[in-house]
Amino acid sequence: MKLLLGNRDFSLLWWSALISMTGDWALRIALPVYVYETTGSTLATGLMFMAGTLPRILLGSVAGIFVDRWDYRRTLIAANLLLGSSLLPLLLVESWLPLVYLVAAVQAALAQLVGPAENAILPKLVPEAQLASANALNALNNNLARLVGPALGGLGMGLFGLSGVVLLDAASFGTAAFLLAFVDQLHP
Repeated sequence: MKLLLGNRDFSLLWWSALISMTGDWALRIALPVYVYETTGSTLATGLMFMAGTLPRILLGSVAGIFVDRWDYRRTLIAANLLLGSSLLPLLLVESWLPLVYLVAAVQAALAQLVGPAENAILPKLVPEAQLASANALNALNNNLARLVGPALGGLGMGLFGLSGVVLLDAASFGTAAFLLAFVDQLHP
């Protein structure tokens, strides 16, 4: 593990993924909580979950086809920048539910580009002998994000409301894009 995290490019990728996924999980918790607090409706909250899940189902199997045709590093940077900027309308009009649903759907759709790009760039960053360990570390950061992100989302909602969580998530995507800009390995 120390050897892999000592690999500059892998470490930048790993930290960027951990940071952006943590922010993403914070928002995944905050949006349904916000919808329920605003409406008191379990139906509206269920629609929130559906808006965030349907794009994953529809696009998950085809996103990799497009990502394989693009530069992986640039795809990761662009996806993170788009993920961060697509949250900003929530700061302007957070009480209009169709906008909240739309942002959740856009977030879920754009996120489908990140996973295939991360998986595809990984063999370019680590030697083949370390690939299994690198995949294990990636699985660890997925689980760490699932553990820490919802707690941050709940805490952020309690202290700062939806705007605070939106800013946290947007900052996580900006930080991830910044870190990825320093990855030296490019798509072949």
